[in-house]
Amino acid sequence: MKKILLFSLWIGLCAALGYFSPTLPLIKDIISIKNINVVGTDKLNQEDIKNIFKSENWFFVSEDRINKKLRNFKFIDEVKILKPQLGEITIIVKERIPFAIILINGKSFVVDEKGKLFSDKEINNENFLKIFVNDDTFENEDILKVRKILANFDDITFNNFILQKSLIIGQFDREKIIVFSRKELDESIKKAKLFLSRNDIKIYSYLNFSF
Repeated sequence: MKKILLFSLWIGLCAALGYFSPTLPLIKDIISIKNINVVGTDKLNQEDIKNIFKSENWFFVSEDRINKKLRNFKFIDEVKILKPQLGEITIIVKERIPFAIILINGKSFVVDEKGKLFSDKEINNENFLKIFVNDDTFENEDILKVRKILANFDDITFNNFILQKSLIIGQFDREKIIVFSRKELDESIKKAKLFLSRNDIKIYSYLNFSF
Protein backbone atom coordinates (compact mmCIF):
# COMPACT_ATOMS: atom_id res chain seq x y z
CA MET A 1 0.00 0.00 0.00
CA LYS A 2 2.87 2.33 0.88
CA LYS A 3 4.53 1.60 -2.47
CA ILE A 4 1.32 2.41 -4.34
CA LEU A 5 0.98 5.72 -2.43
CA LEU A 6 4.59 6.69 -3.18
CA PHE A 7 4.14 5.74 -6.83
CA SER A 8 0.97 7.89 -7.07
CA LEU A 9 2.77 10.85 -5.51
CA TRP A 10 5.64 10.41 -7.97
CA ILE A 11 3.25 10.37 -10.96
CA GLY A 12 1.51 13.49 -9.65
CA LEU A 13 4.82 15.28 -9.18
CA CYS A 14 5.94 14.41 -12.72
CA ALA A 15 2.62 15.59 -14.16
CA ALA A 16 2.82 18.88 -12.25
CA LEU A 17 6.40 19.41 -13.37
CA GLY A 18 5.41 18.71 -16.97
CA TYR A 19 2.51 21.15 -16.78
CA PHE A 20 4.47 24.00 -15.25
CA SER A 21 7.81 23.34 -16.97
CA PRO A 22 7.15 25.73 -19.91
CA THR A 23 6.97 28.59 -17.38
CA LEU A 24 10.28 27.77 -15.70
CA PRO A 25 13.03 30.19 -16.83
CA LEU A 26 15.48 27.54 -18.04
CA ILE A 27 12.85 25.46 -19.87
CA LYS A 28 11.18 28.58 -21.24
CA ASP A 29 14.46 29.71 -22.75
CA ILE A 30 15.09 26.31 -24.34
CA ILE A 31 11.66 26.00 -26.01
CA SER A 32 11.26 29.64 -27.02
CA ILE A 33 11.22 30.70 -30.68
CA LYS A 34 14.38 32.70 -31.25
CA ASN A 35 14.35 33.16 -35.02
CA ILE A 36 11.50 33.28 -37.57
CA ASN A 37 12.14 33.19 -41.31
CA VAL A 38 9.36 34.09 -43.76
CA VAL A 39 9.45 32.67 -47.29
CA GLY A 40 7.03 33.45 -50.13
CA THR A 41 5.90 36.95 -49.18
CA ASP A 42 7.26 40.32 -48.10
CA LYS A 43 3.86 41.59 -46.91
CA LEU A 44 4.20 40.46 -43.29
CA ASN A 45 6.06 43.00 -41.13
CA GLN A 46 7.91 42.30 -37.89
CA GLU A 47 4.96 43.41 -35.76
CA ASP A 48 2.63 41.03 -37.60
CA ILE A 49 5.01 38.12 -37.05
CA LYS A 50 5.48 39.01 -33.39
CA ASN A 51 1.71 39.01 -32.78
CA ILE A 52 1.22 35.72 -34.64
CA PHE A 53 3.82 33.85 -32.57
CA LYS A 54 3.59 35.70 -29.24
CA SER A 55 1.85 32.81 -27.44
CA GLU A 56 3.68 30.00 -29.26
CA ASN A 57 6.73 27.95 -28.31
CA TRP A 58 9.04 25.97 -30.57
CA PHE A 59 7.96 22.49 -29.45
CA PHE A 60 4.21 22.93 -29.66
CA VAL A 61 3.73 25.47 -32.47
CA SER A 62 0.69 24.40 -34.49
CA GLU A 63 0.34 24.85 -38.26
CA ASP A 64 -3.47 24.80 -37.99
CA ARG A 65 -3.43 27.42 -35.24
CA ILE A 66 -1.07 29.67 -37.21
CA ASN A 67 -3.27 29.37 -40.33
CA LYS A 68 -6.28 30.47 -38.27
CA LYS A 69 -4.37 33.51 -37.01
CA LEU A 70 -3.46 34.40 -40.59
CA ARG A 71 -7.06 34.43 -41.87
CA ASN A 72 -7.20 38.19 -41.36
CA PHE A 73 -4.43 38.62 -43.94
CA LYS A 74 -6.49 38.38 -47.11
CA PHE A 75 -3.47 37.97 -49.40
CA ILE A 76 -2.55 34.62 -47.80
CA ASP A 77 -3.86 31.33 -49.16
CA GLU A 78 -2.10 28.92 -46.81
CA VAL A 79 1.02 28.50 -44.71
CA LYS A 80 3.45 25.65 -44.03
CA ILE A 81 5.53 25.54 -40.84
CA LEU A 82 9.06 24.09 -40.77
CA LYS A 83 11.36 23.71 -37.75
CA PRO A 84 14.86 23.33 -39.23
CA GLN A 85 16.57 23.47 -35.84
CA LEU A 86 15.87 24.13 -32.17
CA GLY A 87 14.43 27.61 -31.65
CA GLU A 88 14.11 28.37 -35.37
CA ILE A 89 10.88 28.55 -37.37
CA THR A 90 10.46 28.90 -41.13
CA ILE A 91 6.99 29.82 -42.39
CA ILE A 92 6.38 29.22 -46.09
CA VAL A 93 3.55 31.45 -47.29
CA LYS A 94 1.50 30.74 -50.39
CA GLU A 95 -0.10 34.00 -51.51
CA ARG A 96 -3.48 34.15 -53.21
CA ILE A 97 -2.99 34.82 -56.90
CA PRO A 98 -5.52 36.90 -58.90
CA PHE A 99 -6.97 34.62 -61.56
CA ALA A 100 -9.80 36.38 -63.37
CA ILE A 101 -12.11 39.37 -63.46
CA ILE A 102 -15.78 38.51 -63.02
CA LEU A 103 -18.14 40.91 -64.80
CA ILE A 104 -21.73 40.61 -63.59
CA ASN A 105 -24.64 43.07 -63.38
CA GLY A 106 -22.46 45.98 -64.44
CA LYS A 107 -19.87 45.32 -61.73
CA SER A 108 -16.46 43.70 -61.83
CA PHE A 109 -14.63 41.64 -59.21
CA VAL A 110 -11.23 39.99 -59.11
CA VAL A 111 -11.18 36.40 -57.87
CA ASP A 112 -8.41 33.94 -57.13
CA GLU A 113 -8.11 30.37 -58.43
CA LYS A 114 -10.62 29.15 -55.82
CA GLY A 115 -13.18 31.79 -56.73
CA LYS A 116 -12.61 33.88 -53.59
CA LEU A 117 -12.95 37.63 -53.98
CA PHE A 118 -10.16 40.16 -53.71
CA SER A 119 -10.94 43.69 -52.55
CA ASP A 120 -11.98 46.27 -55.17
CA LYS A 121 -8.69 48.16 -54.84
CA GLU A 122 -6.85 45.15 -56.25
CA ILE A 123 -8.60 45.40 -59.64
CA ASN A 124 -5.72 46.98 -61.45
CA ASN A 125 -4.72 44.57 -64.21
CA GLU A 126 -6.67 44.50 -67.43
CA ASN A 127 -4.66 41.48 -68.60
CA PHE A 128 -6.56 39.12 -66.30
CA LEU A 129 -8.80 36.51 -67.88
CA LYS A 130 -12.33 37.92 -68.07
CA ILE A 131 -15.42 35.89 -67.21
CA PHE A 132 -18.71 37.49 -68.22
CA VAL A 133 -21.73 36.24 -66.26
CA ASN A 134 -24.92 36.76 -68.27
CA ASP A 135 -27.29 35.63 -65.52
CA ASP A 136 -27.55 36.18 -61.77
CA THR A 137 -25.95 32.88 -60.77
CA PHE A 138 -22.26 32.65 -60.06
CA GLU A 139 -20.59 30.20 -57.70
CA ASN A 140 -16.99 29.48 -56.75
CA GLU A 141 -17.41 26.15 -58.52
CA ASP A 142 -17.70 28.02 -61.83
CA ILE A 143 -14.08 29.13 -61.45
CA LEU A 144 -13.01 25.53 -60.94
CA LYS A 145 -14.88 24.61 -64.12
CA VAL A 146 -13.14 27.31 -66.13
CA ARG A 147 -9.79 26.15 -64.75
CA LYS A 148 -10.63 22.58 -65.77
CA ILE A 149 -11.28 23.74 -69.35
CA LEU A 150 -7.99 25.64 -69.40
CA ALA A 151 -6.11 22.61 -68.06
CA ASN A 152 -7.61 20.25 -70.64
CA PHE A 153 -7.10 22.59 -73.61
CA ASP A 154 -3.80 24.28 -72.80
CA ASP A 155 -3.04 24.53 -76.52
CA ILE A 156 -5.97 26.94 -76.97
CA THR A 157 -5.45 30.56 -75.90
CA PHE A 158 -8.80 31.65 -74.53
CA ASN A 159 -9.45 35.40 -74.48
CA ASN A 160 -12.40 35.22 -72.10
CA PHE A 161 -15.35 33.10 -71.01
CA ILE A 162 -19.09 33.69 -70.86
CA LEU A 163 -21.32 31.95 -68.31
CA GLN A 164 -24.85 31.85 -69.66
CA LYS A 165 -27.43 29.72 -67.89
CA SER A 166 -26.42 26.11 -68.66
CA LEU A 167 -23.47 27.03 -70.88
CA ILE A 168 -19.80 27.94 -70.55
CA ILE A 169 -18.67 29.70 -73.72
CA GLY A 170 -14.98 30.07 -74.37
CA GLN A 171 -13.80 32.71 -76.84
CA PHE A 172 -10.43 32.37 -78.57
CA ASP A 173 -8.66 33.86 -81.59
CA ARG A 174 -10.86 36.96 -81.23
CA GLU A 175 -14.16 35.79 -82.75
CA LYS A 176 -13.98 31.98 -82.44
CA ILE A 177 -16.18 30.17 -79.93
CA ILE A 178 -16.24 26.77 -78.24
CA VAL A 179 -19.26 25.87 -76.08
CA PHE A 180 -19.36 23.51 -73.08
CA SER A 181 -22.15 22.34 -70.81
CA ARG A 182 -22.03 24.08 -67.43
CA LYS A 183 -23.72 21.18 -65.66
CA GLU A 184 -22.19 18.25 -67.57
CA LEU A 185 -18.75 19.74 -68.10
CA ASP A 186 -16.78 16.49 -67.90
CA GLU A 187 -18.87 14.96 -70.67
CA SER A 188 -18.47 18.09 -72.81
CA ILE A 189 -14.71 18.02 -72.34
CA LYS A 190 -14.61 14.36 -73.28
CA LYS A 191 -16.52 15.04 -76.52
CA ALA A 192 -14.37 18.05 -77.37
CA LYS A 193 -11.09 16.20 -76.80
CA LEU A 194 -12.25 13.31 -79.00
CA PHE A 195 -13.36 15.66 -81.80
CA LEU A 196 -10.23 17.79 -81.69
CA SER A 197 -7.99 14.74 -81.72
CA ARG A 198 -9.30 14.09 -85.24
CA ASN A 199 -9.89 17.63 -86.49
CA ASP A 200 -7.93 20.87 -86.69
CA ILE A 201 -9.55 23.52 -84.50
CA LYS A 202 -8.09 26.27 -86.67
CA ILE A 203 -10.62 25.65 -89.43
CA TYR A 204 -13.63 26.13 -87.13
CA SER A 205 -15.07 29.37 -85.81
CA TYR A 206 -17.87 27.76 -83.77
CA LEU A 207 -17.93 24.43 -81.93
CA ASN A 208 -20.67 23.30 -79.55
CA PHE A 209 -20.14 20.34 -77.20
CA SER A 210 -22.88 21.25 -74.74
CA PHE A 211 -25.43 18.70 -75.96
